[in-house]
Amino acid sequence: MSTIKASEIFAEFSTSELVQGMEGPDLDIHGFVPAQKAENNTLVFVDKEKYMASISSDAKCCVVTTPQIAEQYQPKRPNQTFLLTRSVPMAHALIRQRYGDRDYHKEEWQGIHETAVVHDTAKIGSNVIIGPGAVIGANVNIGQGSVIMARAVIEHDAYIDEDVIIHPGAIIGYGSRIGKRSQIKSGAVLGGEGFGFSQDAKRVSHRIPQMGIVVIEDDVIIGSNCCIDRATYDDTRIGRGTKMDNLCHIAHNVRIGEDCLLTAGFIVAGSATLGDRIIASGQVGILDHLEIASDTVLLHRAGVTENIKESGMYAGLPIQPLGQYMKNAAVVKKLSELRKKVIDLEKQLKQERKV
Repeated sequence: MSTIKASEIFAEFSTSELVQGMEGPDLDIHGFVPAQKAENNTLVFVDKEKYMASISSDAKCCVVTTPQIAEQYQPKRPNQTFLLTRSVPMAHALIRQRYGDRDYHKEEWQGIHETAVVHDTAKIGSNVIIGPGAVIGANVNIGQGSVIMARAVIEHDAYIDEDVIIHPGAIIGYGSRIGKRSQIKSGAVLGGEGFGFSQDAKRVSHRIPQMGIVVIEDDVIIGSNCCIDRATYDDTRIGRGTKMDNLCHIAHNVRIGEDCLLTAGFIVAGSATLGDRIIASGQVGILDHLEIASDTVLLHRAGVTENIKESGMYAGLPIQPLGQYMKNAAVVKKLSELRKKVIDLEKQLKQERKV
């Protein structure tokens, strides 16, 4: 990153009230580091008081922290700058995005690489970068500022909106639509054919052509090696702002709402509908044609086999409210002990009957 002053960060984020105050000298900042590696002219984020102990009082660094922590430490450390925020995690995200993020437009080459294959009918917007070995099919539309990285494939009639990043080796199937500022990471396959077959009397499977599309709305992130199948007729859709971890599978005709967080190994079967702001921990599975209410949290490898009509926290297979699941899980840990007690009781009863 280029050198910036602490006052620049304060000016940038004070209008949104993300950063509400600045105390101490106006230091030059050369980079972001974890608290344990704080040194002169670095910026660190501290959301808990215990992390301040790992920062030397001699280090002329900038600390982004809460007013409560700053009140305790700033008088003792006049050589350090304190930027005050109510939410250190949000400051961490937005300040790093603004000053310490990867700039895909300043890496390696500009424009269209000589080894890329771009169909004559493709429409390429301004300031688009297309990397080596990338393939852009017929009638593809790529919006301004987008970056198509090495060996990515975009099949015919796909629409890529503005400021989209397609990472190396990702495949965007024909007709797919990718919204503004979305990122599709390496190895992801969007718009592969959904798993649709019909069996005859001899149980021979016959393929049902899946001719719908995949729609990714604005500000979505699709992790590496995810697969999102195209719909049978209409679209498989991922809502605005949803973030998907690596190795997720979204089957045909699925609808996922806005601002969901879906972590690694998440699998949802065909034609399921998920509401907004759903959180799923690793290896959660959802059966086909189910509906999941907005603001639902799925934990501990939840296996969803029925509709969830009320938002809440659920876990286990079959699905249970989290509190009930935790009680049952505590009992499961003692099953061998309970079994022994039952055996002992049975023996005691037999002896009493003999008497």
